[in-house]
Amino acid sequence: MAGISHIFNIARSGIQAYQQGLATTAQNISNINTPGYSRQEVVLETNRPSEGVIGSGVQVANVRRIVDVFLENQLISENEDFGFLSARTTLLSQADGIVAETENSGLANGLTEFFNALRDVVTNPESPIQRTVLLAKAQTLTKSVVDQAQAFNQIRLGVNQEINRHLETINGLAGRIASLNDDIFKAESSAREALDLRDQRAVLIKDLAELVDIEQVQLRDGVGINVGGQLLVGGNHANGLTTIPDADNPPFQDVAFVRSDGSTFAISQKIQGGKIGGLLSVRDTDIVAFQDRVDRLAAVLVNEFNQQHQAGFALDGTTNNPFFAALTPQAPVASDTNGGTALGSSVAITDTTLQTFQNYEVQFSSASAYSIVNTETGGTVTSGTYTSGVAINFDGLDVVLAGTPAAGDFFQVSAHKGAAQRLSLAVTNTDKIAAASTALGIPGDNTNALALVDIHTTRQATLGSLTLNDYQTITLGNVGSAARESNLALANTKLNLDQLQSLRESVSGVSLDEELTNLLSFQRSFEASARLLTVADELLQIILRMGR
Repeated sequence: MAGISHIFNIARSGIQAYQQGLATTAQNISNINTPGYSRQEVVLETNRPSEGVIGSGVQVANVRRIVDVFLENQLISENEDFGFLSARTTLLSQADGIVAETENSGLANGLTEFFNALRDVVTNPESPIQRTVLLAKAQTLTKSVVDQAQAFNQIRLGVNQEINRHLETINGLAGRIASLNDDIFKAESSAREALDLRDQRAVLIKDLAELVDIEQVQLRDGVGINVGGQLLVGGNHANGLTTIPDADNPPFQDVAFVRSDGSTFAISQKIQGGKIGGLLSVRDTDIVAFQDRVDRLAAVLVNEFNQQHQAGFALDGTTNNPFFAALTPQAPVASDTNGGTALGSSVAITDTTLQTFQNYEVQFSSASAYSIVNTETGGTVTSGTYTSGVAINFDGLDVVLAGTPAAGDFFQVSAHKGAAQRLSLAVTNTDKIAAASTALGIPGDNTNALALVDIHTTRQATLGSLTLNDYQTITLGNVGSAARESNLALANTKLNLDQLQSLRESVSGVSLDEELTNLLSFQRSFEASARLLTVADELLQIILRMGR
C-alpha cells in the first residue's frame, strides 16, 4: 500500500524529471543558431515500482541527440565533392583566363599576326621595314607563348602552397578530433552524457571532409578517420600529413602520411576528394594536359618553321639559319616508383623530320632489356638491350640513361615538354630572314618566304592533321569546356548540399515553436509535481495533528 512518503517520492521524481526537461529545452533554445548543433530530447520512463507499490513516479531514461546517421554521412560525402569542385573550379577559371583570346591579344591572334607580317615580306622581300615588322611580331608571338606557359606553371606552383596551407588545417582538425574522442570516451565511460561534444566532433569531421576525402570507422575509444588508406585519427591519437618532393614531377610535391616513427610515404594518388583532391587533380592532370598542348604547338612551330627557314637564303647570302632557337628536350624523368639506380641523362633530337612530338616511356622488363612505348598510342616503338651511357635511338631522338635499372622501372621521354617556356628567337638581324630559295635570287626572291607562309595553313601530322590556329582553337575549347563543366558541377553540388542541410535542419535542427511548446508543457508538469508535493505535506500535517 502506498503511503504519504511514497507520494513525496513520486512528486520529487516528477520535479527532477521535468527540471531536466526544462534544462534540455533551455539548451536547445540557446543553441538555435549554433552551427552543427543537434536538437536534444529528454526520454522519460516510469520508475521501477517497489514491491507492493503500484507506481513509483518518473525518471529520465536518457537525453538523446536527434540525428539521422545516414543523412550525416551523406553530408560528409557531399562536403568532399563540394571541396573538390570548389578548388578545381577556381583553378580552371584561372586557366580559362590565361588562354582567353581578345581581338588584339592571345596566342591564336599572335600566330595570325606573325604569319600576316610574313605575308608582307612575301610582297616586298628586300624591304627592311617589312622584315622589322616580322621580327617584332615574332617577338610578340614568342612572348605570348612563354607567358601562357609560365602562367600555367604558376598555377601549378601555387597549388603547392595551397596544399601546404590545407595540410596545416587538416593536422589541426585531426588533433582536435582526437582530443574530442578522448573527452567523449571518458565522459561516457563515467555514465555522463557527451552530446555537445559529439556535435562538436561532427562539425570538425565535416570540415575535414571538405578538405580531403575521408573514411570513418567506429573504434572502441572513438571515431577513427582514414585518409588515403591510412589512419589519420585513431581514438585519442592523431597522425599527420605533410608534403615531400615528387620525384617524377619536379618541382612539385606529393601529399605524404607521417608514420609514428617520423618516416613518410606518398598518398597523393589515393586522394580523390576534398579541396586537396581537387588541387591535385588540376595540378597533375588538367593543367598538365593544357601545358602539353601549348608545348606541342610551340615545338611543331619551331620544328617546321626552322626546317623551312634553314633551307632558304638570307639577304646577307647565308643559309641554314634557324629562325627560332633550336628545341632542347628535357632529360628523361624517372618514375618515383623505380627501384634501380639508373637516371636520365639526356634527350637529343637527331632528325627533325622524324619528330612525332608524342610522349614515350622507356620501360625495363629486366636490368638489360628495354622497350620504348608510345604512351599516346600504346604501341611499342622499339626494344633492345640496354647499356648504361649508350644512346637509345628512335623516332629521331637519342635518349641516354646512366646506371642500373631494375625490372619494372620506367622513364618518361618527351621532345616537346617545356618547349613553350623555352621558346625564343634565333634571328635578331633582319638580314638573316631567309626569304629567298637560292643565293642567286637575293634580294627579290620570295619563294622560301611563300613556303614559310604555307606552314600557317598546312595541316600538321604532328598536330593531329590540324593547322596551327585550329589546334590552338581546340585548346581554347578544351580549357573553356573544362571550366564550364566544373562550374556547373559545383553549382549542382552546392544545390545538393543545401538540400541536405535543409533536411538535416528538419531532423536535427531546433524549432522555436516546438521548444516553446515543450517549455510550457514541462513548466506545467513541474508546477503540478510541486503542487503534489504541497498536497503530500498537507496530508502529513493532518496525520501529525491527529496523533496529538
